[in-house]
Amino acid sequence: MDLKEYDTPVTIKGILNIMKMIPRVFKLIKQVDKTNFYIILLLSAVTGICPIITLLASQNLLNLIGRTTMNVILVALIIYIVANLFSECMGCLSEYFDGRFQKLITYKLSYMVMKKCTNLSLRHFEDADVYDKLQRVQDQTSYKPYTIFMSIINIITSSVTLVSSVIIICNWKPWVLLILVLIPLVSSLYFFKIAQREFNVLWARASKARESWYISYLLTRDNAFKEIKLYNLGKYLLQKFKNINENFLKQDISLLKKRNLFTFLFEVVEQLCIDVILIIVIYFAAIGEILIGNVVGLINALNLVSSNSKKILNTIYSLYQDNLYIEQLFDFLSIEEDLSENGETLDKKNMISEIEKIEVKNLTFSYPSNNIDVLKDINFEIKRGETVAIVGKNGSGKSTLVKLLLNLYKVKDNRIFFNNSCINTYDCIELRRNIAALFQDFVKYELTLRENVGFGDIENISNDDEMKKVLESINIDYIDNLDDQLGLWFNDGVELSGGQWQKIAIARTLFRNASLYILDEPSSALDPIAEKSIIDMFIKMVKGKIGIFISHRLSTAKLADKIIVIDAGKVIGIGTHEELLQNNKTYRKMYEIETLQWKVVS
Repeated sequence: MDLKEYDTPVTIKGILNIMKMIPRVFKLIKQVDKTNFYIILLLSAVTGICPIITLLASQNLLNLIGRTTMNVILVALIIYIVANLFSECMGCLSEYFDGRFQKLITYKLSYMVMKKCTNLSLRHFEDADVYDKLQRVQDQTSYKPYTIFMSIINIITSSVTLVSSVIIICNWKPWVLLILVLIPLVSSLYFFKIAQREFNVLWARASKARESWYISYLLTRDNAFKEIKLYNLGKYLLQKFKNINENFLKQDISLLKKRNLFTFLFEVVEQLCIDVILIIVIYFAAIGEILIGNVVGLINALNLVSSNSKKILNTIYSLYQDNLYIEQLFDFLSIEEDLSENGETLDKKNMISEIEKIEVKNLTFSYPSNNIDVLKDINFEIKRGETVAIVGKNGSGKSTLVKLLLNLYKVKDNRIFFNNSCINTYDCIELRRNIAALFQDFVKYELTLRENVGFGDIENISNDDEMKKVLESINIDYIDNLDDQLGLWFNDGVELSGGQWQKIAIARTLFRNASLYILDEPSSALDPIAEKSIIDMFIKMVKGKIGIFISHRLSTAKLADKIIVIDAGKVIGIGTHEELLQNNKTYRKMYEIETLQWKVVS
């Protein structure tokens, strides 16, 4: 498999641009725990000098043996032991603070990404590009800032050790440094090229990686288990997963081979150079030019220069690669938010305590990712005290209309009005406090019954009396305790049928003290008797308010005060059930088909 298509030129300017990201990472990380941040910086510098202190102490001890009194040698031995103990203590302290900081950073960044998600709008979550960015952030970048921070710390530590070792060698033969430093510098550009290629490969596979995750999700969750078993989909999905990941494995193994081969060649050449220098050191020791302690010191210094130059090179390589990833974190965090989505709207001149009237005027809408109009020139009016049913075929635009009424997508000014003011002049959060909605794809929260219902009005979640009143009104009597766990994902959970889950979702909607209630296909998992009961109860509870429900069943829709008929994105009729039967051919045909189906069933 040819990976050259993932190659991009690596330049000094490009490397410097990537490195400019480091101050932003430092600023981000310092916000986590400022004290811990500076402690780690200090410990890194001290840890870097520890090997040199130990080296000099051992060199001094060896040089004194046989050349001075026992008392002096004993003092030198104590200094050597203390130096080693000090080095061990610094290592343990660094390990503790590093581990502590890692946990803090992982938590803070996960929280930051989730918080960002809560401030995005629906259009972001229905955009594949945004999902790809989120995938990259979740897969790689959530821990990368810590990795980058530790890379900088390792560079600081290794640089202190390297510089100190260089000083020792310079006092002997300065020209030796040329051999030790030249090879790492030459090899560094190729390492950067490998890092760029690896990043490009992972960048390009984000969409396929999301598909792989989804297949894994389907095969490991109970909500898809029944269909997978019934239709024997296991082999097909496993093969699909295998095809995606086998290609990933080929890419990863190919990259690993290239990187390891080059690393091996680099280390062989470097080792040969060190061996040459060692021969020179031994020669000068043999002719008596340097003492045995200095020989050991120089050998250790050479090893420190070699190991730390290699460590710095590898760290810079990792740093370069990690900075490419961290760009994605900042890219995701910089996605433009709608200020009204997080309560930061600057202009809140239009406040709303109750919704008295809704007007839709000449509304045409298409999704950002598609130029096709889903809704076309929609016009209608709903007043307080009315219950309205919206009916139409699948794909006619009913659910899209609900999204726009909830301000989940932005529309042009002067298209949707609440209380005679354009919807865009209201703060989203303020407006939505007055609205409760049950969506067709409602959420089954694998949490307690209290949370499942209380999420409808989170500030009132402890109001047991009101919650029980709502549950009784829709005949939810199959759970005794409000704090019982629902679903089977966690211990002691109670499994529910689709209809029971839907009743709880309806209870969540009705628990909210709103002035506009919207039910999007509330009967999809209910039998006709339960559906009739729910709609009757809904109409009763929204009396004096505005109630909107979407339904395929016209037998349910005729219970509303008026019905809006939508077909292919257009309103083709508004009126009562009787009026539409007389004046609207599409509605009459839908009703005749439904009636015929009931006769066949009965």
